Amino acid sequence: MTVSQIQELVEAWKAAAIRAVKAGFDVIEIHGAHGYLISEFLSPISNQRTDNYGGSFENRTRMLVEITKAIRSVIPETMPLFLRVSATEWMEYTGQPSWDLPQTIELAKLLPDLGIDLLDVSSGGNNKDQKIDIHTYYQIDLAEQIRAAVQETGKKLLIGAVGLVTTAEIAKEAVQEKKDGKVPVQGENGSRTRADMVLVARQFLREPEFVLNVADDLGVDVRGPQQYFRGPVSQRPKKLTTIP
Repeated sequence: MTVSQIQELVEAWKAAAIRAVKAGFDVIEIHGAHGYLISEFLSPISNQRTDNYGGSFENRTRMLVEITKAIRSVIPETMPLFLRVSATEWMEYTGQPSWDLPQTIELAKLLPDLGIDLLDVSSGGNNKDQKIDIHTYYQIDLAEQIRAAVQETGKKLLIGAVGLVTTAEIAKEAVQEKKDGKVPVQGENGSRTRADMVLVARQFLREPEFVLNVADDLGVDVRGPQQYFRGPVSQRPKKLTTIP
């Protein structure tokens, strides 16, 4: 891409944000993860540019910063603006420079001043040779470390956790917090506060009534579609949840 093409892209993001506001959307999220263009610019592996958009951390994050500023300038001050990133591209094992957790933390500390309200923490997707150590909390743990680092600066940035949130307990443990608000917090059930919210996607494909099931597991009173109460969740057999 030429520099002029990058600037055209920034303006396209700005125009898209204006359309989103006019269409009545409540939230805008910038997708900067999983090997999409912003993610490619962030990574020193995929970004081999030698101009102001490549090389240093400041240069590799420049396009994201410009896009964020452009969007924030045309949406209401009260409209939440989210950003999704891959906290690491899981290429540390190579010993070569790659986008990793320390750089994500450095980026996260800049986001409040740019007008980002929530950082949606995912990972990977930018390199076919990635080596991911997958376990239930493999991305929630990343969110926890970012959250703690940002809060140490005194800046306000909400952190969202994603990935393998398949049960009520996993979701609860990610956001559980005592009243003192310390980070991390050791809870009565041994959990720590890892994120301010969880974002769930694939589980809804497997289990469209996920919210009702989770509410039932946690003993929370929620109102679902009236027709569903002909077959109350609490009377259904508990299903085994498997983690792929």
